[in-house]
Amino acid sequence: WRPRPREASRCMAPGAQVDLISYLSGAGLAALVNFPLWKAAAIGQSGFTAQGPTFFARLKVLLGPPYKGVAATLFGMTWARAAIFYCADAGRDRMLALGASPAAATALPAVGISTLVQVVNQPIVRGTITIQDPSSRHAGLVAALRHIHATRGVSGLWHGTVPAVAKTVPKYVVAIWVKDAMQELLPKPTAPPGAPGHRSQVLQASAVKSIAAGVAGAALTNPLDVIRNEMFKTDEALGETTRRLLRREGASFLWRGMARNLVAVAAPIGMTIFLTDAIVDYRSSRGVASPAASASAATAPAA
Repeated sequence: WRPRPREASRCMAPGAQVDLISYLSGAGLAALVNFPLWKAAAIGQSGFTAQGPTFFARLKVLLGPPYKGVAATLFGMTWARAAIFYCADAGRDRMLALGASPAAATALPAVGISTLVQVVNQPIVRGTITIQDPSSRHAGLVAALRHIHATRGVSGLWHGTVPAVAKTVPKYVVAIWVKDAMQELLPKPTAPPGAPGHRSQVLQASAVKSIAAGVAGAALTNPLDVIRNEMFKTDEALGETTRRLLRREGASFLWRGMARNLVAVAAPIGMTIFLTDAIVDYRSSRGVASPAASASAATAPAA
């Protein structure tokens, strides 16, 4: 697979805020719609107990209110996914323009920005997952972070960063690679922009690409999600947590919560790609987005 060079998205150039609006909008809408699924996955992978007398009562605990930390979670998801995919796309285009290999242009920007975003976002991730425990007494994110700081110090806020980075970076690199590869392999729209049928052709291709990228990224990193969430719950170190899981559950911990994770991770990744494509195409058709934005619409963001 050798991608065709595209005009750079110009991450920091004048007018780039038009593209960034589309990326932020797509990421924000996807985070909002998928928050209940993320909550269910966090509870399942962390081993928290969803108590209830019946199946539907337990399902309500998993998917229903109270939605603790919802504002902080949506903020963290939105800026993180938008930053990763926007800057990964811009970095890829810039590196290809400078003559870099397709593999390097796809991997290096994605690795760099996803690592940075995960480290910066880790306290929010740590706190919001902690308060999803149905038995948690913390009223919200701030209370959880204060408790962590008081009992574990500043370093406690970044507890679990190693497995978090280890699962986040491959997830996004794989999702971005699949997204870009599918974009090159799928048929290009035959109708010109603004013509009848153009938008449906763009969105049909985006749907296929989005599903493939989301599922690939989520399935690969489920074991690291389990380890990270267990570390949050028990405050154990990485090696200690992994050994305990192997002793208690054997290899089955590798796919604990896999079904929920495929929904909770694949859905927002795929939906972010799809919604961003749709928003960029819509803005481009109205003369709001730049040609560079519409050129990169089919390689939009995703988490």
